[in-house]
Amino acid sequence: VSQPCPLFVPLVENGRFRQGDVVIETVAREYLTPLMEAGVDTLILGCTHYPLLKDIIGEICGPGVTLIDSGAASARALRQQLAAEGQLTDRQQGETRFYVSDRPEDFEKLAAVFLEEPLSRGAERIDIEQY
Repeated sequence: VSQPCPLFVPLVENGRFRQGDVVIETVAREYLTPLMEAGVDTLILGCTHYPLLKDIIGEICGPGVTLIDSGAASARALRQQLAAEGQLTDRQQGETRFYVSDRPEDFEKLAAVFLEEPLSRGAERIDIEQY
């Protein structure tokens, strides 16, 4: 069973992802009700933005529904693959750079929410057509 949720991304990007926010809770309930009526027991959060809605989705779906964060699952699979190929480093620090095709300040604000801390370095805007 699949369910498109076209308003989730713009709502998250506009800061509407916290429990108690009547807008996101109303939209989420509308999207999730057909899934609950279909009797799903596992729900894959199939977008990078959806884990920020995990608490809201979990509350609506209830304890009988397992939520799978596709980003975390992908990261675990990549770690296993890198380890299997001997390419996983044990280095604890590195350098992170962010390149965006839109407004860097918007990305920085949202990235801080995802990472749960401010970026240590700002994002740089690039013209994607040059690459």
